[in-house]
Amino acid sequence: MSHARPIARCLTLAMVSFAVVLGAHRPASAIPAFARKYQTSCQTCHVVFPKLNPFGEAFRLNGYRMPAETEEEIKETPVSLGSEAYKKTWPSMVYPSTIPGHVPLAINIKMADVYASQTDGTNRTITRNDFQFPQEVNLFAAGTFGDTFGYLAELTFENGAGVSIERAQLTANSLFGAGHAVNFKVGMFAPDLEDGFHEMWLMTNNGIDSLFTYNPIGPNGGTGTAEEGGGISLPENVKAIEFYGVAKHRLFYTLGVTDGLGQVSTDPGSNPQSTGNDVHSAKDWYARVDYKFGGMGLDGDTTGKTLPPENWRESSVRVGLLGYYGTGNDVVFHEFDDLGNPTFDVIDRRYVRAGLYASWLWRDLNVFGVYLHGKDDLTTTDLTTAAVTQPNPTYDAWFVQADYVIRPPFQVSLRYEDVAPGDPSAASIRVGNANFTYLIVANMKLMLEYQRDLHESKNYNAAAVLRFAF
Repeated sequence: MSHARPIARCLTLAMVSFAVVLGAHRPASAIPAFARKYQTSCQTCHVVFPKLNPFGEAFRLNGYRMPAETEEEIKETPVSLGSEAYKKTWPSMVYPSTIPGHVPLAINIKMADVYASQTDGTNRTITRNDFQFPQEVNLFAAGTFGDTFGYLAELTFENGAGVSIERAQLTANSLFGAGHAVNFKVGMFAPDLEDGFHEMWLMTNNGIDSLFTYNPIGPNGGTGTAEEGGGISLPENVKAIEFYGVAKHRLFYTLGVTDGLGQVSTDPGSNPQSTGNDVHSAKDWYARVDYKFGGMGLDGDTTGKTLPPENWRESSVRVGLLGYYGTGNDVVFHEFDDLGNPTFDVIDRRYVRAGLYASWLWRDLNVFGVYLHGKDDLTTTDLTTAAVTQPNPTYDAWFVQADYVIRPPFQVSLRYEDVAPGDPSAASIRVGNANFTYLIVANMKLMLEYQRDLHESKNYNAAAVLRFAF
Protein backbone atom coordinates (compact mmCIF):
# COMPACT_ATOMS: atom_id res chain seq x y z
CA MET A 1 0.00 0.00 0.00
CA SER A 2 1.39 3.38 -0.96
CA HIS A 3 1.93 5.87 1.85
CA ALA A 4 2.00 8.85 -0.51
CA ARG A 5 -1.73 9.54 -0.54
CA PRO A 6 -2.28 9.39 3.25
CA ILE A 7 0.66 11.71 3.66
CA ALA A 8 -0.80 14.07 1.08
CA ARG A 9 -4.17 14.00 2.87
CA CYS A 10 -2.55 14.78 6.21
CA LEU A 11 -0.54 17.58 4.65
CA THR A 12 -3.64 19.02 3.04
CA LEU A 13 -5.65 18.97 6.28
CA ALA A 14 -2.77 20.45 8.22
CA MET A 15 -2.23 23.27 5.79
CA VAL A 16 -5.91 24.07 5.43
CA SER A 17 -6.21 24.14 9.21
CA PHE A 18 -3.21 26.43 9.32
CA ALA A 19 -4.91 28.81 6.96
CA VAL A 20 -3.89 31.94 8.77
CA VAL A 21 -3.61 34.19 5.80
CA LEU A 22 -2.35 37.59 5.43
CA GLY A 23 -2.70 39.30 2.28
CA ALA A 24 -4.08 41.61 -0.22
CA HIS A 25 -6.39 39.98 -2.72
CA ARG A 26 -5.90 39.98 -6.44
CA PRO A 27 -8.15 38.70 -9.16
CA ALA A 28 -6.74 35.93 -11.26
CA SER A 29 -7.94 33.44 -13.83
CA ALA A 30 -8.22 29.77 -14.49
CA ILE A 31 -10.89 28.65 -16.93
CA PRO A 32 -12.10 25.05 -16.58
CA ALA A 33 -14.48 25.58 -19.51
CA PHE A 34 -11.56 24.62 -21.75
CA ALA A 35 -10.84 21.50 -19.70
CA ARG A 36 -14.41 20.39 -20.50
CA LYS A 37 -14.09 21.21 -24.18
CA TYR A 38 -10.89 19.22 -24.64
CA GLN A 39 -11.41 16.81 -21.72
CA THR A 40 -7.94 17.44 -20.41
CA SER A 41 -6.34 18.47 -17.15
CA CYS A 42 -5.62 22.03 -16.02
CA GLN A 43 -1.92 21.05 -16.14
CA THR A 44 -2.10 20.81 -19.91
CA CYS A 45 -1.86 24.61 -19.99
CA HIS A 46 -0.87 25.65 -16.47
CA VAL A 47 2.25 25.15 -14.37
CA VAL A 48 -0.01 25.99 -11.46
CA PHE A 49 -3.13 27.90 -12.34
CA PRO A 50 -3.24 30.63 -13.50
CA LYS A 51 0.44 30.63 -14.52
CA LEU A 52 0.74 29.28 -18.05
CA ASN A 53 3.32 26.80 -19.30
CA PRO A 54 4.73 27.20 -22.85
CA PHE A 55 1.88 25.16 -24.34
CA GLY A 56 -0.72 27.22 -22.45
CA GLU A 57 0.86 30.43 -23.69
CA ALA A 58 0.57 29.18 -27.27
CA PHE A 59 -3.04 28.11 -26.59
CA ARG A 60 -3.90 31.59 -25.34
CA LEU A 61 -2.19 33.41 -28.20
CA ASN A 62 -3.98 31.11 -30.65
CA GLY A 63 -7.31 32.46 -29.44
CA TYR A 64 -7.90 29.64 -26.93
CA ARG A 65 -7.36 26.92 -29.51
CA MET A 66 -4.85 24.10 -29.51
CA PRO A 67 -1.81 24.76 -31.70
CA ALA A 68 -2.57 23.06 -35.06
CA GLU A 69 -5.92 22.04 -33.61
CA THR A 70 -7.80 19.19 -35.21
CA GLU A 71 -11.45 18.22 -34.83
CA GLU A 72 -10.39 15.04 -33.03
CA GLU A 73 -8.91 17.10 -30.20
CA ILE A 74 -12.28 18.72 -29.47
CA LYS A 75 -14.07 16.17 -27.32
CA GLU A 76 -17.24 18.14 -26.86
CA THR A 77 -19.18 18.42 -30.10
CA PRO A 78 -20.05 22.06 -30.84
CA VAL A 79 -23.48 23.14 -32.10
CA SER A 80 -23.37 24.13 -35.76
CA LEU A 81 -24.95 27.45 -36.76
CA GLY A 82 -25.45 26.96 -40.47
CA SER A 83 -24.25 24.49 -43.06
CA GLU A 84 -20.57 24.12 -43.95
CA ALA A 85 -21.63 24.53 -47.58
CA TYR A 86 -22.57 28.14 -46.84
CA LYS A 87 -18.85 29.00 -46.67
CA LYS A 88 -18.65 28.47 -50.43
CA THR A 89 -21.76 30.49 -51.20
CA TRP A 90 -20.97 33.51 -49.01
CA PRO A 91 -22.16 36.31 -49.30
CA SER A 92 -25.25 34.77 -50.87
CA MET A 93 -25.68 33.01 -47.51
CA VAL A 94 -24.65 33.91 -44.00
CA TYR A 95 -21.24 32.48 -43.12
CA PRO A 96 -21.71 29.53 -40.70
CA SER A 97 -20.42 29.40 -37.15
CA THR A 98 -20.48 27.18 -34.08
CA ILE A 99 -21.19 27.60 -30.40
CA PRO A 100 -20.14 25.30 -27.56
CA GLY A 101 -22.25 22.22 -26.94
CA HIS A 102 -22.67 23.25 -23.31
CA VAL A 103 -23.06 26.55 -21.53
CA PRO A 104 -19.35 27.52 -21.36
CA LEU A 105 -19.27 28.73 -17.79
CA ALA A 106 -16.66 28.24 -15.10
CA ILE A 107 -16.41 29.42 -11.51
CA ASN A 108 -13.34 30.33 -9.55
CA ILE A 109 -13.60 30.74 -5.77
CA LYS A 110 -10.92 32.13 -3.49
CA MET A 111 -11.05 32.09 0.30
CA ALA A 112 -8.47 33.69 2.52
CA ASP A 113 -7.56 34.12 6.14
CA VAL A 114 -5.67 37.39 6.43
CA TYR A 115 -3.25 38.81 8.96
CA ALA A 116 -1.89 42.28 8.22
CA SER A 117 0.00 45.10 9.87
CA GLN A 118 0.29 48.66 8.59
CA THR A 119 1.88 51.76 10.06
CA ASP A 120 2.50 55.31 8.87
CA GLY A 121 5.18 55.87 11.50
CA THR A 122 2.69 57.20 14.06
CA ASN A 123 -0.33 54.94 14.04
CA ARG A 124 -0.38 51.21 13.50
CA THR A 125 -3.31 49.10 12.32
CA ILE A 126 -3.33 45.34 12.78
CA THR A 127 -5.78 42.93 11.22
CA ARG A 128 -5.81 39.52 12.86
CA ASN A 129 -7.22 36.33 11.49
CA ASP A 130 -9.71 37.98 9.13
CA PHE A 131 -11.82 35.26 7.52
CA GLN A 132 -12.53 36.44 3.99
CA PHE A 133 -14.80 33.59 3.01
CA PRO A 134 -15.03 34.20 0.12
CA GLN A 135 -12.45 36.76 -0.71
CA GLU A 136 -13.37 36.60 -4.35
CA VAL A 137 -15.66 34.70 -6.74
CA ASN A 138 -15.17 34.83 -10.52
CA LEU A 139 -17.72 33.71 -13.08
CA PHE A 140 -16.12 33.01 -16.45
CA ALA A 141 -17.59 32.45 -19.90
CA ALA A 142 -15.04 31.45 -22.53
CA GLY A 143 -15.00 29.63 -25.83
CA THR A 144 -14.80 29.93 -29.60
CA PHE A 145 -17.12 30.70 -32.50
CA GLY A 146 -16.18 28.63 -35.55
CA ASP A 147 -12.64 28.75 -36.87
CA THR A 148 -11.90 32.41 -36.29
CA PHE A 149 -13.61 34.02 -33.33
CA GLY A 150 -13.27 33.56 -29.59
CA TYR A 151 -14.56 35.24 -26.45
CA LEU A 152 -13.77 35.63 -22.79
CA ALA A 153 -15.87 37.30 -20.12
CA GLU A 154 -15.37 37.53 -16.37
CA LEU A 155 -17.75 38.78 -13.71
CA THR A 156 -16.11 39.21 -10.31
CA PHE A 157 -17.48 39.46 -6.81
CA GLU A 158 -14.81 40.84 -4.52
CA ASN A 159 -15.09 41.03 -0.77
CA GLY A 160 -15.76 44.66 0.15
CA ALA A 161 -15.90 45.84 -3.46
CA GLY A 162 -19.10 44.31 -4.80
CA VAL A 163 -19.57 42.96 -8.31
CA SER A 164 -17.71 44.20 -11.37
CA ILE A 165 -17.01 43.24 -14.96
CA GLU A 166 -13.32 42.31 -15.12
CA ARG A 167 -13.19 41.18 -18.72
CA ALA A 168 -15.42 41.16 -21.80
CA GLN A 169 -13.50 40.53 -25.01
CA LEU A 170 -13.97 39.25 -28.53
CA THR A 171 -10.98 37.94 -30.48
CA ALA A 172 -10.50 37.16 -34.15
CA ASN A 173 -7.53 34.98 -35.05
CA SER A 174 -5.44 34.51 -38.18
CA LEU A 175 -7.41 37.12 -40.08
CA PHE A 176 -5.06 37.09 -43.06
CA GLY A 177 -1.52 36.23 -44.01
CA ALA A 178 0.34 33.39 -42.33
CA GLY A 179 -1.39 31.56 -39.48
CA HIS A 180 -1.22 33.36 -36.12
CA ALA A 181 0.41 36.43 -37.70
CA VAL A 182 -2.51 38.86 -37.44
CA ASN A 183 -5.03 38.63 -34.63
CA PHE A 184 -7.50 41.18 -33.31
CA LYS A 185 -9.04 41.79 -29.91
CA VAL A 186 -11.68 44.28 -28.78
CA GLY A 187 -13.34 44.88 -25.41
CA MET A 188 -12.10 45.03 -21.84
CA PHE A 189 -9.12 42.79 -21.19
CA ALA A 190 -5.62 42.38 -19.80
CA PRO A 191 -3.45 43.89 -22.55
CA ASP A 192 -0.77 41.74 -24.14
CA LEU A 193 1.53 44.61 -23.31
CA GLU A 194 1.83 42.78 -19.98
CA ASP A 195 2.03 39.22 -21.26
CA GLY A 196 3.82 37.10 -18.66
CA PHE A 197 3.66 39.49 -15.70
CA HIS A 198 0.03 40.61 -15.49
CA GLU A 199 -1.79 39.28 -12.43
CA MET A 200 -3.80 36.96 -14.72
CA TRP A 201 -0.65 34.93 -15.35
CA LEU A 202 1.13 35.00 -11.99
CA MET A 203 1.30 32.09 -9.55
CA THR A 204 1.35 34.47 -6.56
CA ASN A 205 -1.70 35.89 -4.83
CA ASN A 206 -0.28 39.41 -4.67
CA GLY A 207 0.15 41.35 -7.87
CA ILE A 208 3.15 43.47 -8.84
CA ASP A 209 2.23 46.81 -7.29
CA SER A 210 5.52 48.44 -8.24
CA LEU A 211 4.43 48.44 -11.88
CA PHE A 212 0.65 48.63 -11.78
CA THR A 213 -0.41 50.74 -8.80
CA TYR A 214 2.41 53.29 -8.65
CA ASN A 215 0.68 56.69 -8.73
CA PRO A 216 2.66 59.25 -10.78
CA ILE A 217 0.43 62.12 -9.62
CA GLY A 218 1.79 64.68 -7.14
CA PRO A 219 2.89 68.34 -7.05
CA ASN A 220 6.46 67.21 -7.78
CA GLY A 221 5.72 63.74 -9.11
CA GLY A 222 4.45 60.52 -7.58
CA THR A 223 5.37 59.45 -4.08
CA GLY A 224 3.86 55.96 -3.75
CA THR A 225 1.16 53.56 -4.81
CA ALA A 226 -2.62 54.03 -5.00
CA GLU A 227 -5.19 51.28 -5.52
CA GLU A 228 -7.72 53.75 -6.95
CA GLY A 229 -7.90 57.35 -8.05
CA GLY A 230 -4.32 57.75 -9.26
CA GLY A 231 -2.77 58.21 -12.67
CA ILE A 232 -1.45 55.49 -14.94
CA SER A 233 1.81 53.65 -14.48
CA LEU A 234 0.80 50.56 -16.45
CA PRO A 235 -2.94 49.76 -16.75
CA GLU A 236 -4.07 46.42 -15.29
CA ASN A 237 -7.06 46.23 -17.61
CA VAL A 238 -7.90 48.27 -20.68
CA LYS A 239 -10.94 49.10 -22.77
CA ALA A 240 -9.13 48.79 -26.02
CA ILE A 241 -8.68 47.59 -29.57
CA GLU A 242 -5.57 45.48 -29.95
CA PHE A 243 -3.71 43.79 -32.77
CA TYR A 244 -1.22 41.08 -31.92
CA GLY A 245 0.42 38.10 -33.50
CA VAL A 246 3.33 35.70 -33.79
CA ALA A 247 5.62 35.70 -36.82
CA LYS A 248 8.17 33.01 -37.68
CA HIS A 249 7.00 31.12 -34.57
CA ARG A 250 9.13 33.25 -32.20
CA LEU A 251 8.53 36.94 -32.84
CA PHE A 252 5.62 38.34 -30.84
CA TYR A 253 4.13 41.80 -31.30
CA THR A 254 1.16 43.76 -30.01
CA LEU A 255 -0.23 47.22 -30.77
CA GLY A 256 -3.23 48.68 -28.98
CA VAL A 257 -5.27 51.84 -28.49
CA THR A 258 -7.17 52.39 -25.25
CA ASP A 259 -9.26 54.90 -23.32
CA GLY A 260 -6.36 55.46 -20.91
CA LEU A 261 -7.31 57.89 -18.16
CA GLY A 262 -10.84 57.63 -19.49
CA GLN A 263 -11.07 54.60 -17.22
CA VAL A 264 -10.58 56.80 -14.18
CA SER A 265 -14.01 57.46 -12.75
CA THR A 266 -14.92 61.14 -12.57
CA ASP A 267 -17.89 60.50 -10.32
CA PRO A 268 -17.09 62.39 -7.12
CA GLY A 269 -19.05 59.81 -5.22
CA SER A 270 -16.79 56.94 -6.24
CA ASN A 271 -13.56 58.75 -6.94
CA PRO A 272 -13.03 62.12 -5.27
CA GLN A 273 -9.44 62.20 -6.55
CA SER A 274 -10.28 63.16 -10.09
CA THR A 275 -12.67 65.20 -12.16
CA GLY A 276 -12.94 65.86 -15.87
CA ASN A 277 -15.21 66.81 -18.71
CA ASP A 278 -14.50 64.64 -21.74
CA VAL A 279 -12.12 62.01 -20.47
CA HIS A 280 -12.79 59.65 -23.37
CA SER A 281 -11.80 61.98 -26.20
CA ALA A 282 -8.08 61.28 -25.98
CA LYS A 283 -6.67 57.78 -26.50
CA ASP A 284 -3.55 56.11 -25.18
CA TRP A 285 -1.32 53.80 -27.24
CA TYR A 286 0.80 50.82 -26.31
CA ALA A 287 3.08 48.40 -28.12
CA ARG A 288 5.42 45.51 -27.39
CA VAL A 289 7.84 43.33 -29.36
CA ASP A 290 9.33 40.08 -28.01
CA TYR A 291 11.57 37.33 -29.31
CA LYS A 292 11.89 33.87 -27.81
CA PHE A 293 15.08 31.83 -28.09
CA GLY A 294 14.85 28.08 -27.58
CA GLY A 295 11.99 25.93 -26.33
CA MET A 296 8.52 25.73 -27.87
CA GLY A 297 7.58 28.45 -30.36
CA LEU A 298 5.15 31.10 -29.16
CA ASP A 299 2.56 29.62 -31.52
CA GLY A 300 3.23 26.08 -30.27
CA ASP A 301 5.67 25.14 -33.02
CA THR A 302 8.13 22.41 -32.02
CA THR A 303 9.85 21.85 -35.35
CA GLY A 304 13.41 20.66 -34.78
CA LYS A 305 12.96 20.68 -30.99
CA THR A 306 13.00 17.76 -28.58
CA LEU A 307 11.08 18.87 -25.53
CA PRO A 308 10.93 17.00 -22.22
CA PRO A 309 7.71 15.19 -21.25
CA GLU A 310 7.35 17.49 -18.24
CA ASN A 311 5.47 20.26 -20.00
CA TRP A 312 6.56 23.00 -17.58
CA ARG A 313 10.19 22.42 -18.48
CA GLU A 314 12.23 23.80 -21.32
CA SER A 315 15.39 25.83 -21.82
CA SER A 316 14.47 29.18 -23.30
CA VAL A 317 14.98 32.91 -23.05
CA ARG A 318 12.38 35.48 -24.03
CA VAL A 319 13.19 39.18 -24.19
CA GLY A 320 10.99 42.09 -25.17
CA LEU A 321 10.57 45.84 -25.33
CA LEU A 322 7.34 47.55 -24.30
CA GLY A 323 6.03 51.09 -24.43
CA TYR A 324 2.99 53.11 -23.40
CA TYR A 325 2.05 56.67 -24.39
CA GLY A 326 -0.90 58.70 -23.15
CA THR A 327 -2.33 62.15 -22.61
CA GLY A 328 -4.54 63.39 -19.78
CA ASN A 329 -5.37 67.02 -20.46
CA ASP A 330 -9.03 66.46 -19.58
CA VAL A 331 -8.46 64.90 -16.16
CA VAL A 332 -7.68 66.96 -13.07
CA PHE A 333 -6.40 65.23 -9.93
CA HIS A 334 -6.92 66.96 -6.61
CA GLU A 335 -4.25 66.69 -3.94
CA PHE A 336 -5.18 67.04 -0.27
CA ASP A 337 -3.33 67.74 2.96
CA ASP A 338 -3.56 65.53 6.04
CA LEU A 339 -6.72 67.34 7.15
CA GLY A 340 -8.47 66.67 3.86
CA ASN A 341 -8.17 70.20 2.50
CA PRO A 342 -7.38 70.53 -1.25
CA THR A 343 -3.85 71.85 -1.83
CA PHE A 344 -2.97 71.27 -5.48
CA ASP A 345 -4.62 70.49 -8.78
CA VAL A 346 -2.48 68.24 -10.99
CA ILE A 347 -2.88 67.42 -14.68
CA ASP A 348 -0.76 64.70 -16.29
CA ARG A 349 -0.56 66.27 -19.76
CA ARG A 350 1.57 63.52 -21.26
CA TYR A 351 2.99 60.29 -19.85
CA VAL A 352 5.45 57.95 -21.48
CA ARG A 353 6.54 54.50 -20.29
CA ALA A 354 9.32 52.37 -21.72
CA GLY A 355 10.26 48.96 -20.42
CA LEU A 356 12.32 45.84 -20.88
CA TYR A 357 10.93 42.35 -20.23
CA ALA A 358 13.00 39.20 -19.84
CA SER A 359 12.11 35.63 -18.92
CA TRP A 360 14.57 32.77 -18.50
CA LEU A 361 13.17 29.27 -18.21
CA TRP A 362 15.60 26.49 -17.31
CA ARG A 363 14.21 23.12 -16.30
CA ASP A 364 12.14 23.71 -13.12
CA LEU A 365 13.20 27.33 -12.66
CA ASN A 366 11.65 30.41 -14.24
CA VAL A 367 13.24 33.80 -13.54
CA PHE A 368 11.55 36.80 -15.08
CA GLY A 369 11.31 40.52 -14.55
CA VAL A 370 10.57 43.96 -15.95
CA TYR A 371 12.41 47.25 -15.80
CA LEU A 372 10.16 50.28 -16.45
CA HIS A 373 11.13 53.94 -16.89
CA GLY A 374 8.37 56.55 -16.76
CA LYS A 375 8.17 60.26 -17.52
CA ASP A 376 5.23 62.56 -16.77
CA ASP A 377 4.68 66.10 -18.03
CA LEU A 378 2.63 67.63 -15.22
CA THR A 379 0.84 70.92 -14.73
CA THR A 380 0.32 71.71 -11.05
CA THR A 381 -1.68 74.58 -9.60
CA ASP A 382 -1.12 75.66 -6.02
CA LEU A 383 -4.65 76.32 -4.74
CA THR A 384 -3.34 78.74 -2.10
CA THR A 385 -1.14 80.97 -4.25
CA ALA A 386 -2.59 80.11 -7.71
CA ALA A 387 1.00 79.55 -8.87
CA VAL A 388 1.28 77.21 -11.86
CA THR A 389 4.33 75.03 -12.50
CA GLN A 390 5.10 72.34 -15.07
CA PRO A 391 7.49 69.74 -13.61
CA ASN A 392 8.61 66.72 -15.67
CA PRO A 393 9.37 64.04 -13.09
CA THR A 394 10.70 60.62 -14.02
CA TYR A 395 10.55 57.37 -12.09
CA ASP A 396 12.00 53.88 -12.36
CA ALA A 397 10.27 50.67 -11.32
CA TRP A 398 11.44 47.10 -11.62
CA PHE A 399 10.92 43.66 -10.24
CA VAL A 400 12.48 40.23 -10.52
CA GLN A 401 10.67 37.00 -9.64
CA ALA A 402 11.84 33.40 -9.43
CA ASP A 403 9.30 30.54 -9.62
CA TYR A 404 10.47 27.01 -8.93
CA VAL A 405 8.69 23.68 -9.33
CA ILE A 406 9.86 21.45 -6.47
CA ARG A 407 7.52 18.70 -7.63
CA PRO A 408 4.38 19.40 -9.68
CA PRO A 409 2.15 19.75 -6.56
CA PHE A 410 4.72 21.88 -4.68
CA GLN A 411 5.99 25.17 -5.98
CA VAL A 412 7.64 28.25 -4.50
CA SER A 413 8.11 31.81 -5.62
CA LEU A 414 10.20 34.79 -4.49
CA ARG A 415 9.85 38.35 -5.78
CA TYR A 416 11.63 41.64 -5.16
CA GLU A 417 10.07 44.95 -6.25
CA ASP A 418 11.70 48.39 -6.33
CA VAL A 419 10.41 51.86 -7.21
CA ALA A 420 12.33 55.15 -7.29
CA PRO A 421 9.38 57.64 -7.24
CA GLY A 422 9.14 60.74 -9.39
CA ASP A 423 9.11 63.11 -6.41
CA PRO A 424 12.79 63.31 -5.39
CA SER A 425 11.82 63.89 -1.76
CA ALA A 426 9.93 60.59 -1.57
CA ALA A 427 11.60 57.46 -0.25
CA SER A 428 12.10 54.51 -2.55
CA ILE A 429 9.67 51.59 -2.35
CA ARG A 430 11.09 48.12 -1.77
CA VAL A 431 8.86 45.11 -1.32
CA GLY A 432 9.57 41.41 -0.90
CA ASN A 433 7.03 38.67 -1.61
CA ALA A 434 7.33 34.95 -0.83
CA ASN A 435 4.85 32.25 -1.83
CA PHE A 436 4.51 28.53 -1.24
CA THR A 437 1.84 26.76 -3.28
CA TYR A 438 0.48 23.27 -2.75
CA LEU A 439 -1.63 21.99 -5.62
CA ILE A 440 -4.00 19.75 -3.67
CA VAL A 441 -5.65 18.41 -6.81
CA ALA A 442 -5.57 19.66 -10.37
CA ASN A 443 -8.18 22.36 -9.76
CA MET A 444 -7.58 23.22 -6.11
CA LYS A 445 -4.60 24.86 -4.50
CA LEU A 446 -3.50 26.25 -1.17
CA MET A 447 -1.12 29.19 -1.00
CA LEU A 448 0.85 30.57 1.93
CA GLU A 449 2.09 34.02 1.07
CA TYR A 450 4.03 36.70 2.90
CA GLN A 451 4.68 40.23 1.66
CA ARG A 452 6.75 42.85 3.48
CA ASP A 453 7.82 46.44 3.13
CA LEU A 454 11.61 46.15 3.21
CA HIS A 455 11.95 49.64 4.67
CA GLU A 456 9.47 49.20 7.52
CA SER A 457 9.14 45.81 9.18
CA LYS A 458 5.73 46.72 10.63
CA ASN A 459 4.20 46.97 7.16
CA TYR A 460 3.45 43.45 6.05
CA ASN A 461 0.70 41.01 5.29
CA ALA A 462 0.45 37.26 5.39
CA ALA A 463 -2.28 35.14 3.96
CA ALA A 464 -3.40 31.59 3.56
CA VAL A 465 -5.46 31.30 0.43
CA LEU A 466 -7.57 28.36 -0.66
CA ARG A 467 -8.59 28.54 -4.27
CA PHE A 468 -10.49 26.17 -6.51
CA ALA A 469 -12.13 26.27 -9.92
CA PHE A 470 -14.75 24.14 -11.64
